[in-house]
Amino acid sequence: MADVLSGVASPSDVRALPEDALPGLCEALREAIITTCGRVGGHLGASLGAVELIVALHRVFHTPQDALLFDVGHQAYAHKLLTGRRDRMHTLRQANGIAPFLDPRESPHDALAAGHACTAISAALGLLSGRRQLGHSGHVVAVVGDGSLTGGLSFEGLNNAGGSPLPLVVVLNDNQMSISANVGAIPALLRTRSARAFFESLGFTYLGPVDGHDLGALTRALREAKASSRPVVVHALTKKGRGFPPAEADEQTRGHAMGPYEWRDGKLVRSRGGRPTYSEAFAQVLGDALERDPRVVAVTPAMLEGSALTGLKARFPDRVHDVGIAEQHAVTFCAGLAAAGAKPVCVIYSTFLQRAYDQIVHDVCLPGLHVVFAVDRAGLVGADGATHQGAYDVSFLRPLPGLTQWAPMVGDDLAPMLATALQSGGPSVLRFPRGTLPDLPPELGHAEPEVLRSSPAASVGPSGLPKPAPSREPPGTPALATQDTSPVPGARWLKRVPGARLTLVTLGPLGLSALEAARSEPEWSVLDARRAWPLDEAALLEAAEGGHVVVAEEGTVRGGLGSAVLELYAASGLSPRVKLLGMPDVFLPHGDARVQRTQLGLDAAGLRRAGRALLEEESR
Repeated sequence: MADVLSGVASPSDVRALPEDALPGLCEALREAIITTCGRVGGHLGASLGAVELIVALHRVFHTPQDALLFDVGHQAYAHKLLTGRRDRMHTLRQANGIAPFLDPRESPHDALAAGHACTAISAALGLLSGRRQLGHSGHVVAVVGDGSLTGGLSFEGLNNAGGSPLPLVVVLNDNQMSISANVGAIPALLRTRSARAFFESLGFTYLGPVDGHDLGALTRALREAKASSRPVVVHALTKKGRGFPPAEADEQTRGHAMGPYEWRDGKLVRSRGGRPTYSEAFAQVLGDALERDPRVVAVTPAMLEGSALTGLKARFPDRVHDVGIAEQHAVTFCAGLAAAGAKPVCVIYSTFLQRAYDQIVHDVCLPGLHVVFAVDRAGLVGADGATHQGAYDVSFLRPLPGLTQWAPMVGDDLAPMLATALQSGGPSVLRFPRGTLPDLPPELGHAEPEVLRSSPAASVGPSGLPKPAPSREPPGTPALATQDTSPVPGARWLKRVPGARLTLVTLGPLGLSALEAARSEPEWSVLDARRAWPLDEAALLEAAEGGHVVVAEEGTVRGGLGSAVLELYAASGLSPRVKLLGMPDVFLPHGDARVQRTQLGLDAAGLRRAGRALLEEESR
């Protein structure tokens, strides 16, 4: 079976195979996907379920003359294996290796980049329209998971395509799953006789339902679709995780992302970290908030598993809402909840929050509604790469009036920050990274009076913005009590040196790296900003007194915390030497997040180099 796959270097080789070789090819593809994900991890379940579908697509359509657009790339590993990338699949999701999703720069057989759901139908219709306008032939196929029909953009595309004379082919890969089971009315409708009437009422020819694991039936349906002169839907019923018993037995996600793993004594053993993640820690404090206050409600757009909310959904089935892959709806749904007097917490990845920007502005911030955004995966995300990097949330949220942006440094910051946000009465954000909770350095365990205390603050800062109230913490009280829900007033000095020559200002977990960087520098202070906006102006003005400030954040430097600090200094008539560190003005690719932090100078050594270089510039 592996020999069958070894002879396939391109889709033309798939078309050249005899019919009786195709089942062996499908089995070899599944074996290769399982082996690859076992070594390096990846999106296993959806790709296993789409094997026969992808083989049939490459038998009928001729890429790259015909264009295949996948929505998203979770289901496309077999496509990668059949389009000349088999020998490099062991580099999947690794630095300089095969992309986690689809990327035209990697292969001409990838028609369009795809990392977010619900985009394929709109993009495919545009691609087909553009080709026809420019006189190019070829078919365009959008391969859409049924989970994408929980999102509004798919319906915008269906509406436009159904009223178009162009022969767009939409292949609906219906496995009743996103990451977990789909929610809402449309997924339920697809498994009834009403599916035909639904698509035909939108203007499509409907072919199906077809057994998505029957190569003969799939091939016949796709050939009929290819011959159509009008828009057509091929409805294929598949099983996520097919061919891998542990995935098939996983009732929650059908092996959505199971690796790395290996077989030992006939059993599947997965690699797992022993430490809780920021997501798990936030879910714990959110659960405590749900217990304390019946007005608190959690909302997530199809990310129960990713944001560790499955346990809360089981405990609070009527107050934890999975609304499907529908970020815009999730935010405006929260606005409605807040208008009714509830306290909604919208748990959402940074990269997915981008998709609901208008709703944040128009539906939440403009009326000043009390919605808390728990922004997961803020900063570098590692193997998921450019489409999922949490680079922009601070910069695109900071201009919005009345929106407070919190960033916990360690897990014990989550409870007080969430409590502060829930008591605030207005919109707010908590951004936290992907990854496990860090160890606390020794100096945070037995703080001196000036360590771990919020800075004093005047009532109004130089820019005219209202200032937080002074800290009520008694001297020596650490601000890291696990279940502390007292209000968080402002920035926190991690190291405060009288007459410091330089201050490292950080946001989030980078404070720990800054503290390590300053350990050997007796004239350096370290300030954990804790808020990206509004700034703790008194603390930042104190940081400028030494004449040298390094601002480090795990987000874009364009418009982020560093930009806010520079704006404050300009408004105050101050001109300290300032160095900004963060994510550069490029779309960062996939790789090891720890290595990328080192490359970007966001580790302790990089912060120390930046501080020393800034001081040396003055002495030249």
